[in-house]
Amino acid sequence: MQTSEGGAAGGINREEYIAKVASEIQSKLPQEFDIFNIKKKFEVPTPTQVVLLQELERFNILLNVIVSSLKDLKRALVGEIGMSQALDDLASCMFNGFVPPQWLSKAP
Repeated sequence: MQTSEGGAAGGINREEYIAKVASEIQSKLPQEFDIFNIKKKFEVPTPTQVVLLQELERFNILLNVIVSSLKDLKRALVGEIGMSQALDDLASCMFNGFVPPQWLSKAP
């Protein structure tokens, strides 16, 4: 079996690259929207405001999925938890530069 080590020219291995990409994504993620306080600002929401609130809820769900999956992936890469098939698929997508399907399924 071959390892996922980088080449002799000083490259980083696959796991280090994936961990680096995961950290970069985590650093760029916004905080969750405080939907409760946003709702309080609207006395009687207009249809546009209702749609906005629905989209914010969907976006928060997506953020939660991204944050939890990246956290689990980083833990799996260092051996704290086992690498499941879903985490391996996430790692492969990140290594190959694709958006993971589990994120796309939650995207609004």
